[in-house]
Amino acid sequence: MPRRLLYATTNPGKLMELRALLAPHGIPVHSPQEIGLTLDVAEDGDTLEANAAAKTRAYLRHVGADFVVVGDDTGVEIDALNGAPGIRVRRWDGSERMSDEAIIAYCLEQMRGVPPVQRGAQFRTVFALGAADAEIVYFAGTLRGVILEQADPLRIEGFPFESIFYVPEWEMLLGKLHTLPAERKVGYLTHRERALRQALPHLRTLLAQRT
Repeated sequence: MPRRLLYATTNPGKLMELRALLAPHGIPVHSPQEIGLTLDVAEDGDTLEANAAAKTRAYLRHVGADFVVVGDDTGVEIDALNGAPGIRVRRWDGSERMSDEAIIAYCLEQMRGVPPVQRGAQFRTVFALGAADAEIVYFAGTLRGVILEQADPLRIEGFPFESIFYVPEWEMLLGKLHTLPAERKVGYLTHRERALRQALPHLRTLLAQRT
């Protein structure tokens, strides 16, 4: 029988998003809860690749050969801050877990006085695909933008940078994308969608292999 895809996450929002992205390709996405598995994987790596792979490996150890596992991680890299905060968005100021508002305020303070031409930044997502008989392969996607000098009033819980990250390519604040009806989102490729497009051919190959 063909293999199934397991998403190594306990985040329902991320699960819903990946399902929506893969549905047009006819690829169902299974959650760990659906197969009776819940793991607490430490995201203590130094890179997005390390964190994504840690999730993939952790779940591969608990599932059979009939599953392909995908883990991922996303970071924000600001040019003027030498790539900070990177993977440590919630621990940027040394706290255990910063709130959305704390992150917004801290970012704007760190960027105070930086001229517009030097406020470039990017979201970067890494997917790590693996199976019992296949090594982990990585796929990355980026979305370039600029950090605003003031935060937009729009707030999306759990996504602080959506209020201060402007995408020149779209002529739109990143957070505004979530307010558009589905038919108007066509053509706006996020960092996650770009990473997934890179991963799709390999994902199809792994899923087509029979167990």
